[in-house]
Amino acid sequence: MNPNRYSLGDWADPDDAIVLAQRPEGWVVFYTERGRETVLAVHAQEADACADLLGRVGYDTYSLCRLIAGPAPAGEADQAFDDWLRDLGTTREDLAPEDWLYDDVPWVEGPLWRRYFIRATTARRLLAGR
Repeated sequence: MNPNRYSLGDWADPDDAIVLAQRPEGWVVFYTERGRETVLAVHAQEADACADLLGRVGYDTYSLCRLIAGPAPAGEADQAFDDWLRDLGTTREDLAPEDWLYDDVPWVEGPLWRRYFIRATTARRLLAGR
């Protein structure tokens, strides 16, 4: 479990993390990125909130992956990811679907900004084959 992916309490003001904090409405589990909070769940019991947090960070796909390209406008991120793969002698088609993922970041107005991630074990395998 990557300790940079979570925080306990508001005082740390983390970025790109899942946070558990006690607030007036209860035990809140939220995601924070670039100063914005997205509430994922509110629990009456601390134990339920702790189990929720553990489930989210312990099995979070992104915590098992490494950022390869972006965030950048979709076309630029697409090209950067394909170039990275080409430099390693492979293509998207050569990889299993679970070896990589992408998302379009929600915090930018206008054209989509995209990020590409690759599973850490896949990255190690590809880099070892250089």
